[in-house]
Amino acid sequence: MIVLAYHGTEATAAVSILSHNFQPSRNDYDWLGDGAYFFQDAPARAWEWARRRFGADAAVIGAEIDLTDCLDLLDIRWHDLHRQCYLRWTASRERKGLAPPRQTKGAHRLDREVINFAVSWIEEVDQVRLRSVRAAFAEGEPLFPESALLSHSHVQICVRDPSSILRRWRL
Repeated sequence: MIVLAYHGTEATAAVSILSHNFQPSRNDYDWLGDGAYFFQDAPARAWEWARRRFGADAAVIGAEIDLTDCLDLLDIRWHDLHRQCYLRWTASRERKGLAPPRQTKGAHRLDREVINFAVSWIEEVDQVRLRSVRAAFAEGEPLFPESALLSHSHVQICVRDPSSILRRWRL
């Protein structure tokens, strides 16, 4: 499946991305693990994020992304496997005497660790290269009282392998 997605950045980075491609993010708070992050089908959300972070220097790159070989957490077929990976990850940490990383509203360190572990484990055991990760992110305030619809919810894609980006352009 090919989707449209949008990456918020600063203007100088946008020039570099268009010339050389995306550089993976490896921040400890990146909730879907290592890779380049995109808002699926949400250019306005990417602009909002970029403007909040970079002000007048904000830019947005559009991309066509091939979700073949995606750890797609919107698809329930991945949920049991992901839970199994969490249990394996937890057991590994316990054997080493390590506590899990602290998860906060703005820094999803636990999710990041488990996703990176899951991708590595799936690639090793199943001999499948996972090129991206996709999940829904509930964020923001209710759109109206008692609503389950939140103002900044979105689907996010983390591209781990730049070859899954078929085309890119600046908005």
